[in-house]
Amino acid sequence: MAVLSKTDGITLLALQSVASNTVVLGTAVDVSSKFAASIGIHFGRRIATALTAVANFRLEVSMKSSEDGQWFTIPLPSSDFAAVTAQAVSGTVSSGTNVITVAATAGFVAGTLIYIDNSEWGRVKSIVLNTSITIEDNLVNAQTGSTIYSGANIFNLVQVDLAAVKRIRLVADCSGTGQATAVEAFMFTGDSIA
Repeated sequence: MAVLSKTDGITLLALQSVASNTVVLGTAVDVSSKFAASIGIHFGRRIATALTAVANFRLEVSMKSSEDGQWFTIPLPSSDFAAVTAQAVSGTVSSGTNVITVAATAGFVAGTLIYIDNSEWGRVKSIVLNTSITIEDNLVNAQTGSTIYSGANIFNLVQVDLAAVKRIRLVADCSGTGQATAVEAFMFTGDSIA
């Protein structure tokens, strides 16, 4: 039986705040020994008002091991841009739990994605009116005074064929957003079959 060798958690963009109207170029990653990849992108809001324009993401591949003028674009989905709901976490919520205490829950709906500022993303499982928001997975980080924003985006892309690719990078084009946002991106690769 064939065994697939894989690498997970390769960072294309570390979690960061992207300043208003900024384009962030991820670090180029050598994929010359990989044959396929799947890319995941997290996008979160840091202000509740509507974006001026969507954030656009693109995957760029190069068939050369150097020369930055040799990037070719694979277009990716764009973010949402409507206004979102923001609510501060009440007290301290420990890591390893999925119930987040808040003073108000208006604007949060079960099934939607949230971003907890400077920290992590989650999906709302249930709500106790003006008391708490329960997310599907436990928190990775303890939360004290963080702000939760609705309207987050999580993009998981179909595999990318890397057979003829030397390098790959992710670009977060927030040049028209009009406000600070948060982005992170990871890659999972298929390395070999033995």
